[in-house]
Amino acid sequence: MSSELGWITVGWLLGFAGFNAGLGVAWWRRTRAERQFVRGARKAVVDSIQAGWWLGASWKGASAQRERYAAEVAVRLLVLAGPAQVDGDGRISLAPGRHSAPEDSALATLAAGLRRDEGVTVHELLTESRFAPFRSALEARRAPLRRCFGAYRVPALLAAFVVSFGMSMNAMLLGNGFPGLSDQDPGWWTLLWMAPWAALSLLAAAWPAEASRPWPGFTRRCRAALARALADESPKTGFRVSRGAFPPPTSQASTAGASVLRPPDESNDRAGRGDPAQLANDTADLDVDHDSGFVGGD
Repeated sequence: MSSELGWITVGWLLGFAGFNAGLGVAWWRRTRAERQFVRGARKAVVDSIQAGWWLGASWKGASAQRERYAAEVAVRLLVLAGPAQVDGDGRISLAPGRHSAPEDSALATLAAGLRRDEGVTVHELLTESRFAPFRSALEARRAPLRRCFGAYRVPALLAAFVVSFGMSMNAMLLGNGFPGLSDQDPGWWTLLWMAPWAALSLLAAAWPAEASRPWPGFTRRCRAALARALADESPKTGFRVSRGAFPPPTSQASTAGASVLRPPDESNDRAGRGDPAQLANDTADLDVDHDSGFVGGD
């Protein structure tokens, strides 16, 4: 390899290393607040509801920061504590007897909402307006972390492409042959530049995939904390609660047929809507707080 080609190679590779270093600095600055939160979490017991937010589901590989699983965890904790019960259809209600109010703010808000309802599913907790205070209390427990690592592999691959192609064109214009070939015709660079690109592109694998969950150590701590919190739970409870986490098939069928014209049924319409005065009385004691809660990540 000629000294000129050596300088060309070193210069372009230094540019490639500098670009990846810049990506690292960008990631470091972007996640400063998150790293501070994760460091603080190491010194404290992981909040079970916050762990439910971050885990996203009971199985590994689920996407993070999913409200549905956080609500399921809150319901399961309330059932385990005693004030609530869940039936085989996934409907949650207050257990008979006198129970003290839970100390946890989210669980206390959930118990207060259940006092005004004979039975509710997790799906209704997340969609109906009368449970807005519970959703606000739940949102306040969300960890301020982004749900996925971010797009760093794609810029690294593009940098590998630019460096390998630019290095080959630079060497060809200066009349340098491809190293290792007996025929030192510079024209070989028009084809063999893909070999350096293949080598440099492998370094992009050092960056985690875009959709991967960051902070694996915190993930492990959340999984362990939730397992400890629900260690005494009945095996049926989690299954029953999850049954009510999705809209019932009947509502999906009615949505699919919503465009079909039907003759009005005045009696059924009144029965479905209920008395407006009665509805006003039922919802008058709801205090909806829209200012609480914190959305993590960006």
